Amino acid sequence: MDEVLLTFHCVPHEADTIAGILRTLTGQPVHVHAETVHGRDFGDADVTEQVMGTLSRMAVDVVAARAQAEEIVAAVAASRRAHPVRWQMTAVLARGRIA
Repeated sequence: MDEVLLTFHCVPHEADTIAGILRTLTGQPVHVHAETVHGRDFGDADVTEQVMGTLSRMAVDVVAARAQAEEIVAAVAASRRAHPVRWQMTAVLARGRIA
């Protein structure tokens, strides 16, 4: 089965909502961690979103089946949020556990 790592970048107070959506849809462990963006954020950001100094945000990650990725992104897009969410999908070529 093809797997992908989906990462959603959001404001801190919306991370729990997004994590709940990912947990419900995938049944997989969801990782939430704080991030600091230094300098300019993405060029497509609105003027009010552009970062000139530092930005505190959260990254919410889940490994899911590639076939489920569009459904997950659509569910996050449809959720009640006050702020934009950035996302990215990365192919998982291999993974495991080292004891």
